[in-house]
Order: sequence, then structure tokens, then C-alpha cells
Amino acid sequence: DVAKASIKGFYFQRASMPLLPEYAGRWHRGTGHADDVVLIHPSAASAQRPAGTVVASPGGWYDAGDYNKYIVNSGITMGTLLSAYEDFPQHFKTLLLHIPESGDAMPDLLNEVAYNLRWMLTMQDPHDGGVYHKMTNAEFDGMVLPGITKAPRYMVQKSTAAALDFAAVTAQAARMYAAYYPSLADSCLRAAEKAWQWAQKNNNVVYNQTENNKQCKPAVNTG
Repeated sequence: DVAKASIKGFYFQRASMPLLPEYAGRWHRGTGHADDVVLIHPSAASAQRPAGTVVASPGGWYDAGDYNKYIVNSGITMGTLLSAYEDFPQHFKTLLLHIPESGDAMPDLLNEVAYNLRWMLTMQDPHDGGVYHKMTNAEFDGMVLPGITKAPRYMVQKSTAAALDFAAVTAQAARMYAAYYPSLADSCLRAAEKAWQWAQKNNNVVYNQTENNKQCKPAVNTG
């Protein structure tokens, strides 16, 4: 019961979809942030994707205390959950979480992880393999239900930490999903290789929000 409650907690953090009463009970809510219109922040601008370029980054889990989505924060969570499955596959093959995907061919733990994994894949620049550090408002939303505020959302600067966390997660996911979802596993492996290659070429790109805010507007003051 503790395992089920802990993992079901991630379902309640899902962005870009409604939480229906049959799965969420008293905590049901609307869709929240669709994140189908996300702007490239000046800190993340490139020749192929100049500042203001519109991209989509739906899905994934909201962060612990806000409505933004962070690659580095996700990395430790994803690695922990994937390692739990890798270490105890027989247990997790029978663990039912009562989420929308329950009853399909894939274990529920991998279904829940896949919801954030697909979002992570949107955080990679397809032109060079680099990975944006986070997808965020410029300022934190207030203490309101997700989606009530309509502030612009941004992809911010790529970083070495994001690229390496992303590469590790997608490489591990490629192993875990090969038996259940080969096309997703293949996409993860290609993404991991591209992120790793970018990190080798850009091995000391630190996300320094304070310094970015001196040069790039709007200033970003989230996690």
C-alpha cells in the first residue's frame, strides 16, 4: 500500500491532462497547463530556434512545489523509479496503481514513468541534441489550481547538467521499454546518444540564472 500510494502521487502531478474523478477521487481537477505554446527564451536562443520561437512541451510532472517542469529535478526521480523496476520487475509487473493506463500491456510503474519521459523528450533541441534546463514561467504561479494563471511559459538555456541527466534517463529507459514499447525505446536511445554527444562538446555549460537575468529578458526567478 505504501508503494502504491507513493507512486500514485506522481499521477496527481501530471500536467496537460485532466485528473478524472474515477482515478483522482476528491482531488480531481481540470487539465492545467497544456504547454502546447511554449516560447524559446533569449537564454536558449539559437540560429535554428531564435528567441520567441513557439514550441510544444506538453505532459510531464509538475515539480514538487510549483507548476514548472525541470529536467535535472526529473532526472533523479526518473532514475530512482526506473531502477526500482529494474531491481524488482516481478513486483512491479503486478502492482496496479489505478491510473488511466492500467490494464494495458505495460506495468503501471512504467506507464507512469512514460508520462514524464515523453515530456523529457520534448526538451531536447532536435537540431543539436542539447537539452533545455527547464520549462518554466518567468515567475512562480500563485497558490492556485494549475492552469488558472495564463503567464507565458519558456524553454530556458541548455546546460551540461540537463544534457547528462537526460542522457542517463533516456539510456536507462531504452532498456526498460524495449520489451513493451520498442519504438519508444528506440527514440530514447537516439535521444540519449545525441544528448551525450552534445555534452561532450559542451562539458561545462552551467545554468546560472542570476547571470542570465543580467542579459536576458524576461528575468526568470523560478527554481
